[in-house]
Amino acid sequence: MRRCFLTVLALLALIAASGIVFQRLSTYFESRRFSPPGRLYEVNGRMMHLSCAGSGRPAVVLESGLLHDSRDWLLIEPVVANFTRVCSYDRAGYGWSDYRTGPRDAAAISDELAALLAEGDETPPFILVGHSLGGIFVRQFALRHPGTVVGMVFVDSSHEQQVAHFPPPGNSILRSQQYFRKAFVANEFGIPRLQHACGLDAIRPELEAEAIYIECQPTRWLTALHEIEIFVSPPPMPARGMFGSMPIEVLTRDFDLEDDPAERAARPIWIQLQKELAALSLGGNWRVVKGASHAIHIDKPDEVVTAIRQVWNASRKSSLSSEASEHR
Repeated sequence: MRRCFLTVLALLALIAASGIVFQRLSTYFESRRFSPPGRLYEVNGRMMHLSCAGSGRPAVVLESGLLHDSRDWLLIEPVVANFTRVCSYDRAGYGWSDYRTGPRDAAAISDELAALLAEGDETPPFILVGHSLGGIFVRQFALRHPGTVVGMVFVDSSHEQQVAHFPPPGNSILRSQQYFRKAFVANEFGIPRLQHACGLDAIRPELEAEAIYIECQPTRWLTALHEIEIFVSPPPMPARGMFGSMPIEVLTRDFDLEDDPAERAARPIWIQLQKELAALSLGGNWRVVKGASHAIHIDKPDEVVTAIRQVWNASRKSSLSSEASEHR
């Protein structure tokens, strides 16, 4: 019995070791195949990926949601680049950016973005666009770097106090953390690769192999595990009217598309929270994007581009008015 037990144990160890080797070799060869579309810059000792295109001011900066990266904006960035400068980037631990230990709260993340933009010689003023959790990072950026932000677009953005409005199991942070831990371990052993569970939602079919490389990295899930803690200890929600008359566009998903009864029941609360985001400025506007899920920038990219252009035009008009007043 003892010999049988040791044999089984050795076999399991061999399988585990084989999984680790398979995962790391796959990642290594894929990293040589899929180079970052933008450039890598050193920020506080770690490399971060920034991709920019176009020209014009103010520049637009795109901030992704939990578990997502710069690839999310493939349908948005090229169109915006036709009328102004636009940048997408990968937060530490996602995409082509190095994993980073230490605090992953909204203050640290927004400061890293500011440092990355400075390293890339991208100068303010900025219009910030935040999807989901990225909306919280956008607001923190505007608060921590006053005078650099002249407009914002929230794409079905998270709300700093949403957990208080959605008690478990409707918004169970613990359940998500457990899932992320399991996903991290599974990816360490290459299990999702073997199951072909990565890259299933690539924006375009030809990008599936690249998506597998990005989404099967264990540190992606470890990063998400740390980032979701923001909802446990969120930053303070900015006060109503905090951003003066800054142009803000708030885009909200179409709840008529939801099949989950719990999600449909949450509609009134979510819309209330979305309207609170619009009320952060006297120049805030809110609307539902029909036919769009939480991923509005994927389902209805034209709607997001339109919102960006509206904020861009409004911010330029405000800037011209201010300049005219100064010369009087």
